[in-house]
Amino acid sequence: MEIPSSTDDGEPAQSIRFRIDIFFLSALLLLAASCTQKQKETKEEKTVPDSTIIKQQQKRIADSLAKLVIQKKKIYLTFDDGPNDGTMNVLNAVKEDSIPVSFFVVGKHVFDSPQQSAIWKELQADSAIELCNHSYTHALNHYSKYYQHPGAVVKDIERNQDSLDFDSRVVRMPGRNAWRIDLINRTDIKESKVAIDAVHNAGFAVMGWDVEWMFDHKTLSLITDTELLLRRIENMLEAEKTKTPGHLVLLAHDQAFQTHESVVQLHYLFQHLKNNPEYELVLAGNYPGVKK
Repeated sequence: MEIPSSTDDGEPAQSIRFRIDIFFLSALLLLAASCTQKQKETKEEKTVPDSTIIKQQQKRIADSLAKLVIQKKKIYLTFDDGPNDGTMNVLNAVKEDSIPVSFFVVGKHVFDSPQQSAIWKELQADSAIELCNHSYTHALNHYSKYYQHPGAVVKDIERNQDSLDFDSRVVRMPGRNAWRIDLINRTDIKESKVAIDAVHNAGFAVMGWDVEWMFDHKTLSLITDTELLLRRIENMLEAEKTKTPGHLVLLAHDQAFQTHESVVQLHYLFQHLKNNPEYELVLAGNYPGVKK
């Protein structure tokens, strides 16, 4: 580039040349600094240990897989009406298969005979199970008359709570599949609604059931085939027909397990549910919305 001897305003050529030289020098310095920074960043990236990079990759893969893992479905195994002639068979099966089970106990049955009182003590001694309230009198099996008197119903439930000193506030109403847990509010027989509301207002979580293992009330033998029961459980969970999606409460009755054949079916159910990787067996007190 040709440099004039002077500018129109008389600035010497040397001054112009000096400023041009400074400009090019500054540009070169900036370029050099930029290259040095890039080389430094590249060097730092190369100096990251291979083990750290592998761990970072493993974590990203694990996080991605975690999003694909299916949440296990919760099953709550509950047994009503004990202590009675079938209760010890159920308890022994529970111990043998090492599973969590909730027993809904009737206070009157505890004190009906020395044998039933002894069974109650066996239930209390097992810390792996959960004991819940199923009323003191079980309405003396006169359900319509029982629910006509809400105040008496509350007293019956509270009497059972106090007599047996339950840790849980979960209660199952006698002869009714009713729910009062969190946002679940269901009454199967509407004439019972006022009494059940009163029990809930007294501080109890009222739990019904999603599936019942049916039995003949005269012969006390199981009606529902175990394979059919397992299919019903699977279908209800898959179709999200339970009161809370992904959570299923199964109702069974102690008195239906007095024979060897019925106990064999009970073990069959326990083992299939326990060994199914999609299921988790949980105590009733851990049902969503139940206050501790």
